[in-house]
Amino acid sequence: MKRMPRVKDVMTAFPFSVSADASMAEAKAMMKEHKVGHLPVKLSDGTLSVISLRELARIQLPGHSHTDFDELTVSDMCPLSVYSVDLYTPLIEVLDHMSDTHTDCALVTRQDKLAGVFTFSDACTAYSKQLKDFFFPSGGDDVA
Repeated sequence: MKRMPRVKDVMTAFPFSVSADASMAEAKAMMKEHKVGHLPVKLSDGTLSVISLRELARIQLPGHSHTDFDELTVSDMCPLSVYSVDLYTPLIEVLDHMSDTHTDCALVTRQDKLAGVFTFSDACTAYSKQLKDFFFPSGGDDVA
């Protein structure tokens, strides 16, 4: 009998993270260096947040209320509320929530400590693998 996958089965484990007092430029450089679109952030009060490459790009657009990008820190732009789930949360529950709320990232915790991150990219990768396993069970090397 197959079991329902948990978010831990498809998340990015041990993600890179950035400190809340890092500059936005540092966060952007870190994302580019590690080729990631989201960086978890531990705020000074111990809570978790996340900053995304999409948010960094939006902040730099002309007319944004924060016009001096170089003076902003990560904590200046982190959302106060982020979607966070336990490592053992059923994947279908996470996918339904992300789809219903248009959330692009879930922080995954174990005993209230950061364990991973689950993004739309992780969802696409997992779905692609499932389709390949279903339609090409021999490993995908067959030519149609």
